[in-house]
Amino acid sequence: MFQAVIEMPEGDTRRRHMRHDQTGIVDLGVLKEKVPVNNGVMPINYGFIPNTKNPAEGDELDVIIFSEEKLEVGEQVDFNVIALLRRADGDDKIVGVDTRNKNLFESWEDISAPLQNLVLEFFAYIAPIIKIESKENAENYILENTI
Repeated sequence: MFQAVIEMPEGDTRRRHMRHDQTGIVDLGVLKEKVPVNNGVMPINYGFIPNTKNPAEGDELDVIIFSEEKLEVGEQVDFNVIALLRRADGDDKIVGVDTRNKNLFESWEDISAPLQNLVLEFFAYIAPIIKIESKENAENYILENTI
């Protein structure tokens, strides 16, 4: 189990990101201007894993979290890892499931094909997703990049 901070909840239309000095989340404008997929609506909860460092970007590791709960900007949520989306630009995405939703998904393969396709299309808009890796590889990736 790991913990994340939500920057953009599912359904959000704004680009939000934690300041590099960790003093708060800033609004960077309309999401549709950066990612027009899904009409610029975040299809899943998006955030970061505190105390980690993405080797490609220098900020925290990104995480997308499936949840049946309504999550809010800045909310901390415990999650179980189910996969790692490797992107061509190195800005990889951890895939997780809110621990309060034990029966939601246990692996990437449990997610319906339409939802998988939407997530992949959305997060591949800027850089292609080149590989989907296992839960074990995703957990190791987090541990290797914990500071």
